[in-house]
Amino acid sequence: MPAGAPYGNKNAEKWSFKKAVRLYHDAIELSKKKETYYLKIGDKTVEVEGYKYDFIGEIARELGTYHQMITQHLPARFTKLQRLKNQLFNNIESNCYVNAKKGLIKEATGIVNLKSNWKWTDRSNNTIGVDEEMKKYLKEFKSKKPNE
Repeated sequence: MPAGAPYGNKNAEKWSFKKAVRLYHDAIELSKKKETYYLKIGDKTVEVEGYKYDFIGEIARELGTYHQMITQHLPARFTKLQRLKNQLFNNIESNCYVNAKKGLIKEATGIVNLKSNWKWTDRSNNTIGVDEEMKKYLKEFKSKKPNE
């Protein structure tokens, strides 16, 4: 049964599971698409292969939809799409990292994209709690007599 708009709404989009799967397959194929880029490094121009798409909004636009349809609406309607959504997201996240690493997108843009869209964070502070433990240890150490 197709998912669609409330009864009487003739302007809303209607999606069947089959149509949604086709959209995800098309999006996944686009996420694999590569291009040749030309980078200027000093006096030289270098040819570098990279991914055409590293942002979900670009793929959505190319497919004539909006990113919330791919990221929220269709997965909420059809839970069986989760595997395809994960595959698409993994490809795009990887594309962003690879393109940033190769210098095809500005490093800051890659970092913002990875942090805001893929929940990447800076390295964890592994010293949290160590100060308190160290204070406790030092207090115990200082309270002991030299021959203990």
